[in-house]
Amino acid sequence: MRWIAGFLMVVLSLSAQAEARLPVYRVAIIDRFFPPAEGFENDEERVQHGWLYGMMDLDDDERREPFYHGDVVRLIASHPQITFIQYPILDGRNPMSEILTNIQNILARFDKQPVDAVLLSWESSTLINAFNKPLKLEKVNEYKENVRQMGQQDPVWKTTYEIILALESLTEKGIRVYTIAGNGGTGMINTFSFAEDVVTVGAVESELKYFVANNPFVDTYAQAAYEVTRVDNSEGEPIGYDLNGDQCVDIPLERLTGYSSSVTEYPKKFWRLLTGSSFAAPAALKAALFAHLPLQPCYSTH
Repeated sequence: MRWIAGFLMVVLSLSAQAEARLPVYRVAIIDRFFPPAEGFENDEERVQHGWLYGMMDLDDDERREPFYHGDVVRLIASHPQITFIQYPILDGRNPMSEILTNIQNILARFDKQPVDAVLLSWESSTLINAFNKPLKLEKVNEYKENVRQMGQQDPVWKTTYEIILALESLTEKGIRVYTIAGNGGTGMINTFSFAEDVVTVGAVESELKYFVANNPFVDTYAQAAYEVTRVDNSEGEPIGYDLNGDQCVDIPLERLTGYSSSVTEYPKKFWRLLTGSSFAAPAALKAALFAHLPLQPCYSTH
């Protein structure tokens, strides 16, 4: 029997060595996360903040779960070979200015804290009519100049233009940058798409064409609608919620605001779909990073 034990030890050793050789990607996410850096003064403020920025109330306790926009983006992109670095958008500040500051921080820290990719599931969109129609990829420099000129009259567009340049500084370093098509419908364009080599992601679902923008600057498409469903164990007992339909627990029951060990009944699914190109971008990045690698079975994301 010793040879069997020895054989198993060799197999386990080879498996461990193979796992050690797997690539690990460092992905920066610029977004709003729970908890906010400012914290909460009391429970009432926590509840109000949750209703303002939380994405879902899964347990029907009239309190939204502690998962904000950026947390959901991270969950969709989650993989055991990804390490996430969160760059939060702070409360009470202009989001565009916060996005620019965070990109500048990523660039400033790059030598000591390099990243492989950046997820920016935000938009600075305007009507396509603001540019000469039809939109053409080869006229991108003309469109960027239009944004620069818009910035001479409006500080928001001035910051947007600076963000476009900062995104190009990221891609020049070989960083993969994924942003979104935007959720303004067919007549809008996310001007972040004008940044050279930035990947813009739209919705693969044709039903969302009224909602998610689609234009020549959309580079790829991914799942943009997610049904959050309960996951039960082999005994039929609820253990958490699945975001992407793989029957793996993305949100464990313990993270719910209404969790109690004495509670055994939880809704089978969230009453509405989570939809938007914000959620297509992390799916597209994950697919690109692991296009030639098999996805692993369920793993912990919390």
